[in-house]
Amino acid sequence: MENESCLKGRKHVAGIMEKFHLCTHIPIKSIDIEGRVIYSEGHTHITESIFQEQNFIDKIDKGLNKNDSTASLVLSKNYIDFTIIYICPRNVDRGVYVIGPYTSSPIAKNDMLYKPSDCIPHLITLLRNIAADTDLIRQKMECPYSLYVKKTIDYIDTRYFEPLTVDCVSQKLGISKPYFCSIFKKDTNKTFTQVLNEVRIEKSKELLKNTDQHILDIAIAVGYNNQNYYNMLFKKLNNISPNQYRNE
Repeated sequence: MENESCLKGRKHVAGIMEKFHLCTHIPIKSIDIEGRVIYSEGHTHITESIFQEQNFIDKIDKGLNKNDSTASLVLSKNYIDFTIIYICPRNVDRGVYVIGPYTSSPIAKNDMLYKPSDCIPHLITLLRNIAADTDLIRQKMECPYSLYVKKTIDYIDTRYFEPLTVDCVSQKLGISKPYFCSIFKKDTNKTFTQVLNEVRIEKSKELLKNTDQHILDIAIAVGYNNQNYYNMLFKKLNNISPNQYRNE
């Protein structure tokens, strides 16, 4: 069963895509980093079959710059075009939007929606503006944290199940470990490890409520390979054990 955080994220993305399609009439899909479709809007049987013919995951992996979350990629074949951008302009791990199919050629005879290539940057801006006007993004923008700390919290939220450390995150941000620790503690009044544990435990609570997975499997799913350590942290943060939380 889908957890609350994922469901909230899917609804957020779906709402953005629905408004974009109403404004442009261009089909659009969102795809996560594992290649799974998050949501689809405006596709017909014809455009869906065209979409399925494309090997998007390999093409995105090879063509879309993973070091620039604002990057875009245009794929064209037989006068049929797709534009790919990252869902989040600050975090490539949120997945991508695939805009299309459309055609940028006025002489194409494929009955695709015509959008000149010089319109595409404006369409991307429209999509970004629609996202920026949502409650979720406004709340994030009002967050008092500095840019590095915002990026770190966003990274934790998408990669909490991985063996994250201060060293790997500070290297990803391109800043020194002491500086990272200093600004993170200043902004959050907590250490990186404290915030990471809080996020992991909250994610595990969703699994405890919504699945019948074994406690060890849940611990592993949120980034812990030791059930006793997970139980200890859970009780420390919630004053009850994972089993008690599930039963209540």
